[in-house]
Formats: sequence, C-alpha cells, structure tokens
Amino acid sequence: MFHRPLLVVGGVALDITATVAHSKASILHTSTPGRVKQTLGGVGRNVAEAALRTGGTRVKLVSVVGDDLAGKSILEGMKQIGMDTEHIEIMKGQSTAVYNALHSNDGQLVAAVADMDILEKMNASRIVSVIQNEQPNFLCFDGNVSSDVMKEIAQTCHSLSIPVFFEPTSVPKSLKLFKHFETTQPKSIKYISPNQFELEALCERIHSDPLLYKQIKPINPPSLNNAPRLAQNVLPQALCLSNYVPNIITKLGQDGCLFVNQSVVKYFPPEIILPYEIKSVTGAGDC
Repeated sequence: MFHRPLLVVGGVALDITATVAHSKASILHTSTPGRVKQTLGGVGRNVAEAALRTGGTRVKLVSVVGDDLAGKSILEGMKQIGMDTEHIEIMKGQSTAVYNALHSNDGQLVAAVADMDILEKMNASRIVSVIQNEQPNFLCFDGNVSSDVMKEIAQTCHSLSIPVFFEPTSVPKSLKLFKHFETTQPKSIKYISPNQFELEALCERIHSDPLLYKQIKPINPPSLNNAPRLAQNVLPQALCLSNYVPNIITKLGQDGCLFVNQSVVKYFPPEIILPYEIKSVTGAGDC
C-alpha cells in the first residue's frame, strides 16, 4: 500500500554557536575562551525533524547544500537521526547555509551572521517535479525559498489538491508571499504560522496595497475569554489575513498560540515548562 508522504520544502543550515566563558573582559578585537557548538538547523529541516519525531512515518525534505564540509556534516547528521535525504541537492561551487551566532556567557545573543544565499537558488522546476512524483498528502514550505518557488508550489499543489502550509521564517521573508498573484489568491495557501511580528507585517502589507486591501471582507472579532492581552491584540490582524490564508496559527511565544479562521477562534495556552527543563529555544518557533 502506498503511503503519501509529508513534503517539506525549505532551508537546511549548519548552526554554529560560540558562547564566551566570562563576561568581565571585552570580547571585541581579540580571541576569548569559550565553547563552540555545531548543530543541525534550518527552518525547513527543523519542521521535518519535528514531524518525524512526533509520529510522521514518511517525511521528506526538499532542500540544497553546498559541496563543502558543512554540507557533508548536515547530510551525515540527518541520516544519523533517521531523516530522509533523497531530495537534498548538492550544488557544486556553492556554500552550504550557515548561521553563526556569538552569545554572551549568560546565553544572550551578541551578534550573528547568516549566510543563506544558497537557499534562494533552489530550482523551481526540480521542486515541481518532486511534488508531482511524490504526490504528498500535505506540503509545508518556509520563507527561505524564493518567491518564484512559492508561486510554483502554490500552482502545482492547487492543481493536485494538496493542502499547503507556509512557515514565514522572518518578517522580510514572510512578505515574499505577496509578490505573485498565485500566492495571494484565497485558499492557494491553506495554513500559515506567523509570530506576532510577521503577522503585523503581513497585515500592514495588505493595507498598503489597494489591490489586496479591496479584497478584505470585514469580520467582527469574537470575544476571547481568559486569553492574554497579546492574543486579543493580534486577533483582528489574524482575521484580516484569513481573507488570503484561511487558517492562521499565530505563535505568541511564552503566551501560547492563537488559531483563527473565519468561523473558529481558539486560544491555546502554553505548556508549563520549568526553567531547568529548557535545553535550548533555538528552532522552537519552527516546530
């Protein structure tokens, strides 16, 4: 029996985090003792791993790495945890995506460099071919892919009746959704999971574009009992965006998340986690 997979299209990256050992001396213009840790990252890869770890029997990731040490490390690391690498393309002469962060001794971000150029070079035709061959029952893509790739995903999945989920990734990357007519059509993308800042930026974009704004149908927001103020504040924005993407899952950090469509509004409080139980929050927003 053929089981249709979950297909994730998006970024893989090597996360390199340097944490200084002491806070007394300046860390500028010199080397300083500390710890350096390398981990598998990338929004698309994080989503795929989370799906695999929560019971997904067939999860496939479509992405790219360079022909370098970072790319080899990522592929080996994915195989070690049981992730499928069939659709990870190795691009000759390109650098694998790397996120390099410098943290203070208490774990706060001091500075970071993100080299993600390779992800914008993912080939739209190859992705369309994978979708057609795999016939997934669900597809998720992240904001690292180009707007042209987003357009092709929306068109192909619409023609094959495959529901599509968009993980915005960041404020600037979230706005790629509105670059092409095909991705702004109601229900071409069925689900989206912005945080409060991405949601705000998306709604500002709608209000600033006369062609987008005229499609909005006013919806009276229902009351949210026992929900924090942040959830109540983002509700009108989520209802606005639901004119274009019918199901909105807004991530509110420590305040939980809010699910909105044009007939249902539901607030989900966060699970209680004690501080000593937290190992790292990196990638938590992707999952």
